[in-house]
Amino acid sequence: MTAKGWCQFFDGAERLYLDCEHSIVRATWQRALAIGLLFVLAITGTFVFASRVGHRLRQIRSADEPIRPWMSIPFIAHTHHVPASVLFHAIGVHPQQPRDRRSLRHIARDLNRPVPELIAELQRAIDTAAQPPGGHPR
Repeated sequence: MTAKGWCQFFDGAERLYLDCEHSIVRATWQRALAIGLLFVLAITGTFVFASRVGHRLRQIRSADEPIRPWMSIPFIAHTHHVPASVLFHAIGVHPQQPRDRRSLRHIARDLNRPVPELIAELQRAIDTAAQPPGGHPR
């Protein structure tokens, strides 16, 4: 009796040899099926995760998130659909660069003003921009 791989060969046992080949083919097929299913599962998981992230990002963009000290003026303008120049003007600041990304906390420190005061002024500007003169709010 000699062992070779997964199969055992016996002298004069042709049927056993054929069963052995069949079991190797079946094991290979099962392994390929398992790998294929794992691949499909991984791809499905990736798509589910990506769709959840996309949904959350759309939710953030459409929601009027409260103004926080870590936010920059361009970010606030983008999320509230108001031009950044309107918000800079509302707090009396000229942007330092074409894309001024300083946080409200940083701007308040530079102006020596409290952050809640800047937030209140920005909120008033956003509310004013959202309601055109003599019209209804957007």
